[in-house]
Amino acid sequence: MGSSVSVNKISKKNLWIVGTIILCIIIIILVTIGNWIFNGSRIFPNIFIESVDVGGLTPEEAKVKVRRIFEKEIDSFRKELVYKDSSWQLSYEDLGLYYLFDDYIDKAYGVGRSGNYYERIKKINNLRKNPEIIRLEPYYNPFEIESIIKNISQTVNKPSIDAEINRKNGTFIIKKEVLGVEVDENALRESIVGAIGNFNNDIIYIPVKNTTPEIIEKDLSTIQDLIGEYVTTFNSQEKGRSENIKLAVNSINNMLLMPGDEFSFNESTGPRSAEEGYKEAPVIVNGELVPGIGGGICQVSTTLYQATIRSDVEVTSRRNHGRPVGYVPIGQDATVAYGYIDFKFRNNKDYPIYIESYIKGEQVHVKLYSKKTNNMSIDLESEIIEVVKPKMEIKKDPNMDVGERRINKAGKKGYRVVTYKVYLQDGKELKKEVISKDYYPPRDGIVIEGIKQ
Repeated sequence: MGSSVSVNKISKKNLWIVGTIILCIIIIILVTIGNWIFNGSRIFPNIFIESVDVGGLTPEEAKVKVRRIFEKEIDSFRKELVYKDSSWQLSYEDLGLYYLFDDYIDKAYGVGRSGNYYERIKKINNLRKNPEIIRLEPYYNPFEIESIIKNISQTVNKPSIDAEINRKNGTFIIKKEVLGVEVDENALRESIVGAIGNFNNDIIYIPVKNTTPEIIEKDLSTIQDLIGEYVTTFNSQEKGRSENIKLAVNSINNMLLMPGDEFSFNESTGPRSAEEGYKEAPVIVNGELVPGIGGGICQVSTTLYQATIRSDVEVTSRRNHGRPVGYVPIGQDATVAYGYIDFKFRNNKDYPIYIESYIKGEQVHVKLYSKKTNNMSIDLESEIIEVVKPKMEIKKDPNMDVGERRINKAGKKGYRVVTYKVYLQDGKELKKEVISKDYYPPRDGIVIEGIKQ
């Protein structure tokens, strides 16, 4: 009995020792195999970089293989960009395209070499049925893409052309607008970037969009009605002044103002110089008529001012002369001097305004056309509220007898004037409003008195 128990104890002990030995052997084998697998110098099988099989290769071998294939593609590949009959051949070299191959080789080598032992074994085993495909991410020079897009835009882009309107022989003639073409640079940029790395022969069709000009036929077709006009008279015998009036009239003829546009007389007529064709004629300086280049153009600015008031547009800049003028009532003139005194008005209507100006005989005609929205008419009334007497300077002359008196320089009266804008309907006054308060300073005179006894 005692002998049997001892034998059993020995047998169990031996089994335990044998089992421990076998387990150790298995662990050693597994560790050895694991070290061989995980610490090997080759990429695991069934791993691809794009379509290139790098499985079983060392990282260095994989680098050589991948570079050889993709760098050849980069050197030889061309992408075609097309717009109508024009095309551009875009090479990857033009884009400065490159890949960080080393990073992707390291990534391929790292597949199955991260995580715990079980996760790594599972990943390696899964590669047999499910290949690992690593996508290359291309890098490129964005400035090169922008340069290419700008070059294409310079060729493709066509500016839009505004509609035009002219009045000839009492009839409006409208030339229809032309739509422009413009490369959709954002969409083209997306197409180029999206195509980078896709080594295929797909054509990139350059996206464009039409551009509409600011002035279109539909807007100009509303110009049908005469909304304001005025006429002044000049002496055609004054040759220099007549020529200046003609130049200024032609400068503002056929002008178009879209809603919100501001008209500047000085900008429209330009500098008044001999080089521009202007002649010498009397101009008002400090209340005196003196010879000067461009004399007479104030009659054109004044005639235009009168027409704009009657058109009920917004006058934004206007000044009276230093003395009353003969071609319009006092308080209703508009002087100009290039560089510092301008006549301006703004189109405050919902429709375009067209200016027609011309000379007929000895008359300056200015007409404004648009779409008339009411049946009112406008007139001007001026009221002299004060007459300012001139001062008379007395100078003594020893060569003239006492009591003898002579006017050396006649004085001129000055005036303070209020001008009203009068709204009429069917000839009846609806309302009137003050639009200007002007001052025409007096001109002092000189009287010579004798003191000789």
